[in-house]
Amino acid sequence: MVLLFSSLYAATVVDLDTLHQDILSALPSDPIATKHISTDGQWSTDSNGLLLLDNRIYVPSAGNLLTYVLQYNHDHILAGYFGQNKTLELICCRYSWPSLHANVQQFCKSCVTCMRSKPQCHKPYKSLKQLPIPEQP
Repeated sequence: MVLLFSSLYAATVVDLDTLHQDILSALPSDPIATKHISTDGQWSTDSNGLLLLDNRIYVPSAGNLLTYVLQYNHDHILAGYFGQNKTLELICCRYSWPSLHANVQQFCKSCVTCMRSKPQCHKPYKSLKQLPIPEQP
């Protein structure tokens, strides 16, 4: 299954299996992953060797892996630019990493398509005028 990730700068073709292989190859260089690979409890590994946190794939913050996961769940044609809450829900079902909520929020706020299509919930801005200078105290 080949997916297209669109961004402002370039379009990249990424296969989901390739993404998981990139995650697997980035695990040894991630300090959180190396600390928890051999521990029990919340951390485990699946049959492919991916590190799982509460049965969700742990994504290290190496390279563009976080961006690819965010784009896969937000920009994909089947995901449909749902916004922060649904994108977070889609990602939390399968993936996990530190500061996941903040990354999803920042990614959705930077999405040009979302910002154009969402209605403004405030009155239109008007030009600012200087207040008159009082003549007396």
